[in-house]
Amino acid sequence: MPSANPRRVVENFCSKFPTQLAELTHIVGDDKASQFELKRNLKKLHEESHRLKGAAYCMGFPILGAQFFRLEQDTDSLIQSKEDITPKSMERIYLDLSKIAKLRSHIAPDQSRLVQSFENPAPRVLNDNDTDEIRKLLKAQRILFVEDDISVRNLVRELLTDIGVGEVRMASSGEEALSLMKTFTPTLMLSDWHMKPIDGLSLLRLVRAGQTRMPSQTPIIFLTSENNAEKIHTVIRNGVDHVLVKPFNRAVVMRAITRVAQQSRPH
Repeated sequence: MPSANPRRVVENFCSKFPTQLAELTHIVGDDKASQFELKRNLKKLHEESHRLKGAAYCMGFPILGAQFFRLEQDTDSLIQSKEDITPKSMERIYLDLSKIAKLRSHIAPDQSRLVQSFENPAPRVLNDNDTDEIRKLLKAQRILFVEDDISVRNLVRELLTDIGVGEVRMASSGEEALSLMKTFTPTLMLSDWHMKPIDGLSLLRLVRAGQTRMPSQTPIIFLTSENNAEKIHTVIRNGVDHVLVKPFNRAVVMRAITRVAQQSRPH
């Protein structure tokens, strides 16, 4: 099977980026709005900056991802502050958006580290991942992937298909995943963390508590841009089998799925 080439997924992300940037600026709105409106707008901006941070890292734009991370931190700081939001305190938000806007000319497929890694690959060396046993194991997998960002969904679907996963279903939210479980029984679930109204952690807890149509011990891998050790320990304590921190690549995804699938096989 030929290696996946994520160029078309990255091209789609790049083409939509100017519109997404304009939408971020629109979310900020008027800094003369009421405190309630400002807090509401900042919460929405925080959610979008977190989503776009993960997408940017996955698409191979680490500098853009880092800048969205800064915006995410700065919006969270204002949301958590007990003081009134003022034009002065909003200056850092505008500065963050300005820095992101300056990166527009660099958000192109040829600048993507992900695309470069696929189109100019290092020589591959045969290893355990290339054995018939691994290929059969991957082909036997029925994977449900839950992620609210369409660019990341498209990218992961391409990677999963490329490594030989037998069946892949996609859900854009925790609610959609629960609905899919009524007719589709996955052997393994990959899930993003931050989604609404049902986030990845809540979905994990529902599965482990036997409150879904999916067997409670189904292997679950979290795919997230969350790198806080305490938060990662939280999902581990709640029964996640593996955590993949964005950005990721084909080899990392393949190793994680193989390891978790092998561990879940009856002995």
